[in-house]
Amino acid sequence: MYLGIHVSSAGGIENAIKNGERYGVNSIQMMPTAPMRWSTKEIPDESIEKFLDALERSSVKKILIHGIYLTNLAREDKRLFHLGKMGLVTYLDFAERVAKGIKERKIKDAEILGVCFHPGSQKELSYEDSLERISYGMQWVLEEVKGSQKLLVEATAGTGGNLGRNFTELRLIREGVKDMDRVGFVIDTQHTFASGYDWVNNLDGVVEDMDRELGIGNVKAIHLNDSMAECGSNKDRHANLGKGKLGEKAIRSILKEPKFKNIPFLLETPALKDEKTIPAEVQKLKHLAK
Repeated sequence: MYLGIHVSSAGGIENAIKNGERYGVNSIQMMPTAPMRWSTKEIPDESIEKFLDALERSSVKKILIHGIYLTNLAREDKRLFHLGKMGLVTYLDFAERVAKGIKERKIKDAEILGVCFHPGSQKELSYEDSLERISYGMQWVLEEVKGSQKLLVEATAGTGGNLGRNFTELRLIREGVKDMDRVGFVIDTQHTFASGYDWVNNLDGVVEDMDRELGIGNVKAIHLNDSMAECGSNKDRHANLGKGKLGEKAIRSILKEPKFKNIPFLLETPALKDEKTIPAEVQKLKHLAK
């Protein structure tokens, strides 16, 4: 089973691997650059070599790259739209180069899952045009960065005009991309709960809907977060494991769902914001996964 957390890469991207090792997880989510700064510069080769050196010495196996929070591919504004695309180009290029290094060094079982990002919010365009704009932007990025690494659209809570708030929207975004084989998904349990998918009382139904609309094989990671918000509230409010509206029973059931067997579970809970509370949250995850 692959269990992990979002880790910091402050001080050097190799520190993301070291932090995963430090907290005893075999999977990590990371951002190669600052989360609230446009990233348009290529990540240096020497930084990638240090990253691979650390990976080679670690027990970390699955790595998810998370895009910066500024990206909104539904924008009509040409400058902001282009900056969003270029941020994804930088991260997808990083993913491709690390994946190539893993293959060349023959680092056993290590894998880059792809680049996860929030698709954007409907602010300036119609609903249909917004979805089309996102797909167009993704295709542009994929053509800029050739290879096999995927763009992974994250399910959102549906706050305001945020798109990707249900499995149908996620499917439509993917279907709008010509290179569909390089598009997958990241499912966030808190976001989907807030957008109306009841993991607590209808786990089988949620999984069936997901499989029918997206195909479980296209889901590359699950953000395992409890929810401070009620089901259907459309509020993006994460809670620590077992401390929210999902609760331990539902989280344990999600972890044990047979169709999720090979999908990494990654925490983004509030406990990860403090180094003192991270170890207990990781132990809670491992306990619930037993």
